[in-house]
Amino acid sequence: MESFRPPAQPFFKKVVGNPLVQLSVLVVTASGVGYYIYQRGQETLQQRVTYLKSTVQINSASSQLNPPPPPPPEVAGFQGQEGVTDAQDLASQQAGGESAAVTNASAAASTKSPASTDDAKSLTDKDKKDGKDAAKVSAPHLVVYYAEVSRGTLNSVFEASQGTGQFMSFKDYTAGILPGVDKRIKGAGVLLLHKEDRPIDSSKTLQWFYGLKDRRNPSVEIGFTTFFELNDVDENGNLRGNLEIQRTWREGPPGSSDVQRKSFPAIFEIGSGTGFFMSGVMPTQSNLENEDELTSIDVYKILHSPRFRAGDSEFVIFIEFVKGN
Repeated sequence: MESFRPPAQPFFKKVVGNPLVQLSVLVVTASGVGYYIYQRGQETLQQRVTYLKSTVQINSASSQLNPPPPPPPEVAGFQGQEGVTDAQDLASQQAGGESAAVTNASAAASTKSPASTDDAKSLTDKDKKDGKDAAKVSAPHLVVYYAEVSRGTLNSVFEASQGTGQFMSFKDYTAGILPGVDKRIKGAGVLLLHKEDRPIDSSKTLQWFYGLKDRRNPSVEIGFTTFFELNDVDENGNLRGNLEIQRTWREGPPGSSDVQRKSFPAIFEIGSGTGFFMSGVMPTQSNLENEDELTSIDVYKILHSPRFRAGDSEFVIFIEFVKGN
C-alpha cells in the first residue's frame, strides 16, 4: 500500500482545473462581452445619425425669422499672447456696446414725458414683490456656447468624450457627450465668442439663424442655422434630443460663387453635470466680398483669428442643459 500512487491526471484536466486558467478565461469572456456591447452601442448611434442625415430637420419657413439681438460675448482667453489679444478685442467691443447702450438709454430718458414718469412711479409694492417672485422662478432652458478652442484643449475634450462611450467622429465633424462641460468652458484654451440662452417651451423645438444675405444673390442667406428637437426629460433629469447645424456657405477657392448647404446632425443626452459638443462645422474662410459684415457677428469673429486660419484652433459648439427652479 505504501508504494501505491494514484494515476496522474491528464494534462487537459490539469489545465482546466487550474484556478489561474479559469480566472483568465472569465476575464477574457467578460472583456469580449463588454466590447461587443460597446460596439453595438456605437453602431446604433451611427445608424441613428445616418437616419438624421437622410431627413430634413430644419423648417425652412421659420429660418427666415430674424434672431433676437445677441447678448454681449463672454470672454475666457487663451494662455498664449494671441489669445489674450483676441480676448482684449472682444472685451473692448463689449465695453463699446455697453457705452452705446448707456448713451441711448440716457437720450431716451431725457425725452420722457411727465406722464410716462408718473406711470413709472405708480408701481405698487405688490407689483415689485410679484416681479421679484417671478425672477426667482426660471423654466428649464438650453445654453449654447460658440467658442474658439485651442487644438490641445480640443484633444482633451475628445478624450473625455470617448470615455463616455457617446463619442461620434465623422468625416468632416465630431460630436459627443462631454462631462464637466461648465468647467471646460471656463478653462484655459477656450475663447467664448457668443452665448445663446433659450427657454424650453411646450413646442420642444428651438431654432435660430446667424448670418447675412449674399451680396451676389440677396435671396440666399449665408451663415449657420442651429436647430434643436427636444424629445423628453427622464426621471434623472437627463434631456434627450436631436441637434442639427445647417451651414449655408460659399464653398471653393476665393472668389468662387458656389453656395452649398451642408447639414451636421447629432443625437444627445445631457444632464447631471454633462453637456454636449460639436466641432468641425466652421470653414476657415467665407469667400465673401463683404466678409467684414459677417465677422461683425460674434459667432464669426473667429474668421479673423490667426490661430484658427492656421489650424491651431477649432470652432466648437458647447451645449448645457439647465433644469431651472
